Amino acid sequence: MEKFDDLFTNILEKDERIIKAYKPNRKAVRTAIFLPFAFFPPFLLLLVLVFPILYPIYRVWYTKRAYAITSKRIIVRGGIIGVDYKVMSLESVNASLVKVGFMDKIAKQNTGMLEFGSQSTPLGAAYAGGYNPFRFEYIQNPYEEHKAIQEHIDSIKKSAK
Repeated sequence: MEKFDDLFTNILEKDERIIKAYKPNRKAVRTAIFLPFAFFPPFLLLLVLVFPILYPIYRVWYTKRAYAITSKRIIVRGGIIGVDYKVMSLESVNASLVKVGFMDKIAKQNTGMLEFGSQSTPLGAAYAGGYNPFRFEYIQNPYEEHKAIQEHIDSIKKSAK
């Protein structure tokens, strides 16, 4: 498996270390973006017309998108123009969920979404962009990863007491 730790070096604090870094599964992302065009024949023509625009945007999005669990925080890296980071302290996480959606099933890559909530960013709330910003999308083995992350969060909270 590739290492993505270097994508976060400019945002890590001095005494912070990456526990695990993730990238979205490439095949699952492509399926979610391009498969809907195949369900309705006129959309195929639309895909031919917008592909020269859509594909470079997808490539930039995919190149910049990554997620990390550190010794202190949850970090979501993304952006189209520049590189953006969304950060949440592990101690403030009070809810999480795992979701395996329709496109995850169609892609057959054993992927899903992990979402983390706090008092200021509760699960299911709509934000600018329409979703919780602390989402790890198209993650391999979502149930196993959620369990490992939740154990890490619990150990951080326990040691903070």
